[in-house]
Amino acid sequence: MDQLTALRVFRRVAELGGFAAAARDLDLSNAAVSKNVRELEEALGARLINRTTRRMHLTEAGAAYLAKTRAILDQLSEADAAVADAGAAPRGLLRVAAPMSVGIAHVAPAAAAFLQAYPDVRLELSFDDRAIDIVEGGFDVAIRGAARLKDSSLIARRVGGLDRVVCAAPAYVKRRPQPKTPADLSAHDCLIYTLSSAPRRWTFTRKGKGQSANVAGPLSVNNSLALAAAARAGLGVALVPHFAAEGDLASGALVRLLPDWACEPAALYALTPRHRQAEAKVRLFIDHMAKALR
Repeated sequence: MDQLTALRVFRRVAELGGFAAAARDLDLSNAAVSKNVRELEEALGARLINRTTRRMHLTEAGAAYLAKTRAILDQLSEADAAVADAGAAPRGLLRVAAPMSVGIAHVAPAAAAFLQAYPDVRLELSFDDRAIDIVEGGFDVAIRGAARLKDSSLIARRVGGLDRVVCAAPAYVKRRPQPKTPADLSAHDCLIYTLSSAPRRWTFTRKGKGQSANVAGPLSVNNSLALAAAARAGLGVALVPHFAAEGDLASGALVRLLPDWACEPAALYALTPRHRQAEAKVRLFIDHMAKALR
């Protein structure tokens, strides 16, 4: 048995929740994956995974073993990457996930410049507003916007700001009195971004004091560009990232509301699995995005 290979196979089975998924990820046959896990269990004299025809789950010993060996494998991957990438041009497949709006507005244009600078890299972009599992999905980097990041095993780097604005179409403003404070928003038709941590509670600050409003309205949507379009059509008031409304604010298609109040601060982060952070293609892509999003 090649113990290092068996450890890596066991890890992917545990992280992906199945033997077939691990086989696809590692480009191995199902039989090879099962063989590696079985031989590892035999060598340790302990069952690591309980499996049935429908599902699998780690045993108590398996969970403890994964926790201890994951750190070792991460360190080994970092060491391998540092040596392999020393002085070498980045190459190979780089898988990147990003929210749809940020992806279209910022990541895709920046990606074109990145590929021109590093032609040996192949880039696979996946745009989805849902907070997908980066490790399970096999991604090297994920760009995410958040006011606060959840604790996780991922390495996070702030790569840009994410200013947000409250806005509405001139036609809406004409027929409804403009809000003077955030509390006034409770009486307005507000358009809801469903993937926010608190979709129907908007929080603002002014001169160090905070104020929140419980909001509701005719439309809920999971995409910022769609939200800005709905506001532009006069459906109501939207709280959107500035980049999603920038052109409409400049042209007058949207009007900014509550300009003296600051929305709850948020930022864009690049997240990467710990065992990927030392790879040249990952480091250089994150550096590139930090410059592009600055």
